[in-house]
Amino acid sequence: MTRIKHSLTVGALASLLLVSPMAVLAAERPDFAPLEAQLVKACEAGEFSGVFALARRGEMLFQHVCGQADPVNDVANTPETRFKIFSTSKYLTAIAILRLCENGEMDLDAPISRYLADAPSSWAGVTVRNLLNHTSGLPDLTEAMLARFSVDHPTAMKAVLIDLPEDATRPLEGPGENFRYNNFGFELLAHAAAAARGAPFDRVLDELVLKPAGMTTASVEAPNMVAGHPVAVQEEGLAIGFNGAPGALAHAQNWAFIQLGAGAVRASLADMLALDRALDEGRLLKPESLTEMRAAPVVSREGKAVVGAKGYGLGVVVSSAAGQTMVGHSGGTNGYIADFEQLPDQDAVLVILTNRGFTRLQPLREQVGRAFSEVPAGATAAGA
Repeated sequence: MTRIKHSLTVGALASLLLVSPMAVLAAERPDFAPLEAQLVKACEAGEFSGVFALARRGEMLFQHVCGQADPVNDVANTPETRFKIFSTSKYLTAIAILRLCENGEMDLDAPISRYLADAPSSWAGVTVRNLLNHTSGLPDLTEAMLARFSVDHPTAMKAVLIDLPEDATRPLEGPGENFRYNNFGFELLAHAAAAARGAPFDRVLDELVLKPAGMTTASVEAPNMVAGHPVAVQEEGLAIGFNGAPGALAHAQNWAFIQLGAGAVRASLADMLALDRALDEGRLLKPESLTEMRAAPVVSREGKAVVGAKGYGLGVVVSSAAGQTMVGHSGGTNGYIADFEQLPDQDAVLVILTNRGFTRLQPLREQVGRAFSEVPAGATAAGA
């Protein structure tokens, strides 16, 4: 078989349905035919619209692109289309926080009040680490922040910390006692990082993550306010998100910029593949930081993990699908679904970007896991 190499931008691939062969010997290659069949069926049924890719060290193993970024104007999704990645942004926020910790601007085990002077006194024991792994015990104050969002994120955060009565901000349980997924914790992290760095968080994220990773088309959604009210952002090259169901699509209204730390990044396939390479090549985090980020994932008191059988690290989910460990973060529901998963045992990465808020990720992840699990251990990594 001729080895075919693709650039990360995959600029020459412009058809609606693309499947790239693995650059390994046929005898060692996972059988992606069931995965392809599943995606073809989902696309034809209107259950999937977007980009699906598997890569290893920058080379495409499998790629499938289908559907429309803008059905009204008949604009097709392409490998270059950007999507809102919502909570997958938390992984990027966590990387930025760990980089600040590496250079001494923040400390994982410092109380968040060190960086936020207006933090309630009842939060005294809550650390940066607690916020990263969702063990802060704090209430999720995202709705309160939304209600106070009239200008930008810093103004809304300051209003939440100052305006709310003590009983509204009181911790639900002690820090470190339990895992409880909390979007607002990542707003606090963004607010704290901006204070520690002395710069707006969108600039912090750009300087510490997006630029050094080579995520050239990724960006943080800027506030779009009209008469004091948030208005959904739409721009050329960004897929339009839809909720509802196949055949009954409803245009999604979302304001990702409100959740600056938890979900404001928009990105393309090339951006997510660049992130994979930057993490593996040590261009973002030191090896010890990356190890700590993924070590000792936590679960809830009831033993419930976020996804699969494992749990949540420092801004990253450690899960499994069909016996394959996956390390990354998914995001979305309101118009978009995204997933970025590194498969350490396969030296591979999975990227899913879709502009349908009802797409189910786990069946796709399981199919990927099965494809790799059916190949003898070490064969694919050795042959690539």
